[in-house]
Amino acid sequence: MASAQQALNNIAATQSPREVVGLSPADRCGLFADRMNSFLQKYRGRGWVKGNITISDSDLTFYVGTRPWNQILGAELRVLFFLAYSYATLFLANDLDEECAFPGFLMLDNPYQQGIDGTVIKSVLQDLGEAAQTTGTQIITTQALSESPRVANVRYIEMSHVYEAN
Repeated sequence: MASAQQALNNIAATQSPREVVGLSPADRCGLFADRMNSFLQKYRGRGWVKGNITISDSDLTFYVGTRPWNQILGAELRVLFFLAYSYATLFLANDLDEECAFPGFLMLDNPYQQGIDGTVIKSVLQDLGEAAQTTGTQIITTQALSESPRVANVRYIEMSHVYEAN
């Protein structure tokens, strides 16, 4: 056992320090939080709280103001938080260049049923649609068309079978 530990120590001593490529973790977290905050800016007063989102680079905890997001946000605000998070992920390739994997599409399961005012969801979908065009990604959302207003520049596919709630 001592010889194995000695071999590890020798390897560690002969290796050169790893060069950091790209942005620091703090800068990456800051860019991501900035994207989320820019998305949420127009929803302040329409549901979003006043606190900004920050991300701890040491453990990737998301904060709203001074508290972890899951301790301060109720159900509807968590949906807006998730939508802001989704928006920021669409810009990963733009913000971080090729330093990370980024999504090719975003899938949302009927955001109209989450308790947030329908006009806010329509605005969110418009913002996400513009982001998809800018970033070259695709967004797929399920929604009951009879309940949902149509969003410009969005292609709708009506399903042949609609399941009714019992």
